[in-house]
Amino acid sequence: MNKIGSIGTLIVLGVAVLLLGASVFTTKETEQALVLQFGEPKRTVQEPGLNFKLPLVQNVVYLDKRVILLDSPEQEVITEDQKRVIVDAFTEFKITDPLKVFQTVRNVQGVEARMSTIVNSNMREVLGRMKFTAILSGERDELRSDIMASVSPEAEELGVEVVDVRIRRTDLPIQNSQNIFQRMEAERDREAREARALGEEEAARIKATAEKEKTILIAEAERDSQIMRGEGDAVATRTFAKAFSRDAEFYAFYRSLQSYRKAIADGNTRMILSPDSEFFQYFGNKEGK
Repeated sequence: MNKIGSIGTLIVLGVAVLLLGASVFTTKETEQALVLQFGEPKRTVQEPGLNFKLPLVQNVVYLDKRVILLDSPEQEVITEDQKRVIVDAFTEFKITDPLKVFQTVRNVQGVEARMSTIVNSNMREVLGRMKFTAILSGERDELRSDIMASVSPEAEELGVEVVDVRIRRTDLPIQNSQNIFQRMEAERDREAREARALGEEEAARIKATAEKEKTILIAEAERDSQIMRGEGDAVATRTFAKAFSRDAEFYAFYRSLQSYRKAIADGNTRMILSPDSEFFQYFGNKEGK
């Protein structure tokens, strides 16, 4: 009887240990747990530590408490102006309500699949309301805010909080890139031709203005020289007139000398004149008689 009693005690102790082990579970800092009884959720544990459950009838489902990165595949989006653009984005979210997650999508894999659908559909909707140039202009903060505002309400219904939505890259489909590059090249050529034509027009205008100013300056210089020459001639005339009025004979003598200088200046001049010509009147007589 003692042996049978000892064995019975050991069995009871063993069963008690097993039941105690089956009734205890722990949650880590990075985890949150949902206690299920026959598949029905009973309570949620979101604090780390040691916890208890009913053995055999209750089990525990663990869900990640950390931020989860959802890397969405590249997708083609049609913009408001009917342009196609390739978008590469990712989403960061965390589970805030394990009960909602279990009731809607059961587990983390279900959350990721549903979130991928939500993010992709809302991204297409938001980008579809924008023009092609606005998407490629780098206004990522505005895009991020609009996409998060669209995604967050649907994510909350799953028990998920959206931390961030980022667009890594926006690009053109390969079949459209060459056409756009060609249009850009043609546009730059057109702008270059316009700039060159404007430059040539400006150069012609500057040259014409310079020629006009040159003509005006030359005309004004010639006018001023004519005025000065006329004034000088007037002074000379007045001077000769005064000299002539004082001594007419000296004036006649001076004018004759000027004539001699001009007529025989080069030394090779030959003149056939009568000896008694008035041209040589001062050669034989200083008084010209």
